[in-house]
Amino acid sequence: MRLIKEKTQEYESFHKSLQYFTKNPESKGDLRLISFENHRNNSTLLEKYSFFVQNLFSFQNKAKNASNIKEIHAIFQEFVKRIVFAKEVEIFLFNDSQRNLLPISSVATHSHITATNKAYKDGILDWIFETKKPTIIPELSTYTINGSKLNQIIFPVYDKKSNYGVLSMLTPISKVQEDSLENRAIQIVLSIIVPLILSVKQKQSINKLYQEVQVYQSKLNNDFETYAIGELAEGIIEDIGEPLQVILSYADMIANEFPEVDKTIPNKIKKQVQKVTELSNRLARFSGLNKPSAPMNQPCDLNKIVKDFKNVVNSTLRNLGLDCELDLEENMPPILSDLNDIKQMLTSIFSLLKSGSKKSGAIVITSKYVKERIILSVFTTQQISGLATPSEQESNVTVNLIKELMKKNEGTAEFNSLPLQGTIIHLIFPLKRKLMA
Repeated sequence: MRLIKEKTQEYESFHKSLQYFTKNPESKGDLRLISFENHRNNSTLLEKYSFFVQNLFSFQNKAKNASNIKEIHAIFQEFVKRIVFAKEVEIFLFNDSQRNLLPISSVATHSHITATNKAYKDGILDWIFETKKPTIIPELSTYTINGSKLNQIIFPVYDKKSNYGVLSMLTPISKVQEDSLENRAIQIVLSIIVPLILSVKQKQSINKLYQEVQVYQSKLNNDFETYAIGELAEGIIEDIGEPLQVILSYADMIANEFPEVDKTIPNKIKKQVQKVTELSNRLARFSGLNKPSAPMNQPCDLNKIVKDFKNVVNSTLRNLGLDCELDLEENMPPILSDLNDIKQMLTSIFSLLKSGSKKSGAIVITSKYVKERIILSVFTTQQISGLATPSEQESNVTVNLIKELMKKNEGTAEFNSLPLQGTIIHLIFPLKRKLMA
């Protein structure tokens, strides 16, 4: 019992003043004096951790049983919002070029995406990845004279090898203690969720590779048929030569031995024979019938190849009602490539243009030398179906073939086709090639 004669406001409550002696089973030395209030707080904390571990175990099981990345992310969002009050919780991963951060969720707000990528471009994320600690950034769009209503808390997503992205939360919380339960809980959940997401992405990548292999196997089988047709065409071109010579001889004989025959008739025959001969020679020269079939990189004059190709397809373009103009930069350095690869790409591009062609269209082919790169561009006034979106391009066999051939040449191919704007195709060749081992 205590008798307090002075003011009681400076004294703590009675139950807080009660004490007892205790000793940790693993400790050595004297007993330690513990208050009942501390004991009660420790019991509450133990219950809190026990509850958290149960929820964490449940979360782990749900995440492991999820079938796709979006489902894993939705489970993660729900769990994090139970730990920390947040308006939005999004995981952003770097794209293949490491230039942009893309949200896993398709319903992420535009303002959240913009704010996260701005933080990356401003170099804030570089510091976050260096320190490996979460950082709070005021969300300026909700900033008022009294302070920020919302803050953006960014956690780095990484492992020993590389940085994969960030966890970004929009929340009214203005401070996160490094040793707080909330911070550690989010770090633990991230360590569970990130390997699962990366595993699913790797499986998707492997499945995509299998699909591409099957597509190219199918394309290869079709190419064998095309090759057989080409072999037949080669024989036909060689066989055409002799009959054309006979026709010319008979035309001369008619003109000499039958003077009463109108002179314009033999002349017309000679002109038509000359056209057929020129077309046959162009086709034979372009397909390289007498050259070895083994692929070999060599200096190639891209402008000359484009001009030869235009001469071959001119008649087809006229029949389609398409005008073709060349705007080629002069005195460009040659590129190191396989001549057959370039011809295959030009032929594939022509097949795309032909499939989307309409009367009274126009095609412009340009070449330009820019910063150690040769850029060959094909512009057309017409939209081509199958090139509007990246997903449509991925399912287009011809587009994939062009991209693979450009990758083989250490370059890139870009496609863009929109209504009222037409179609643009860029083939970007590097001037310097890597040394082959």
